[in-house]
Amino acid sequence: MKKALLAPVLCLTLMLMAFRPYAEVEMIKKRVLSERVEVLIPKGFEVMSEQQMDFNYAKAQSRPSVIYTNSKEASIAFTYTDNTADQDMIDMYSENFYKMYSKQYKEAKWFNKGVKEVNGRKVGYMELMKPELGHEVYNLIFFTDVEGKLLMCNFTCADRQKPEWETVAKQIMNSFKTNG
Repeated sequence: MKKALLAPVLCLTLMLMAFRPYAEVEMIKKRVLSERVEVLIPKGFEVMSEQQMDFNYAKAQSRPSVIYTNSKEASIAFTYTDNTADQDMIDMYSENFYKMYSKQYKEAKWFNKGVKEVNGRKVGYMELMKPELGHEVYNLIFFTDVEGKLLMCNFTCADRQKPEWETVAKQIMNSFKTNG
C-alpha cells in the first residue's frame, strides 16, 4: 500500500517544484555613498572594481558613484549627481526623465513609472525594457533627493533574467532609506 502511494506523491512533488517561482534571493543591508543611504543588496553582490567601471563607462558622459554586481548577471548602480533636488522636485524629475527616456529609447517597452512613498520619502521610478548593445535590458530606475542633490539608482539585468530579478529590484527600491 505504501509503495503504491510513493509514485504519485513523488510525481506531485516534482511537478510542484517545477512550477515554483525562482528561489528567494537573500538580501543584506548595505550603507552606500559614505553612509548617506541604506539599502538591501542581494547577498553575493560585490562592489565593481575601479578598472571594470573605467572599462564599462569609458565612453559615457558620467559614470555611477558605485556599482554592486554579481559577475555581470545583474547590477545596481548608484549615481550621486550634482543636480539640485528636494522632495518637492521629485514629481518634476519623474516627468522629465520619462519624456527623456521615451524620446531616447523609442523602442523601449514600458512596464511602470511614477512617484511613490518609500520609508517616508518621495521616490520617482521608471520600469522598462530597452535595447542596449544589440540585446534587451531590463531596468528599474529610481531616484530621490539626498542632502540636496539627486541620487539615481539603476537596477539592470538581461531581458531573459527579468523573471528572476524583477522582484529583487523592487525589494531594493522599497528598502531604500536615506540619512539626509
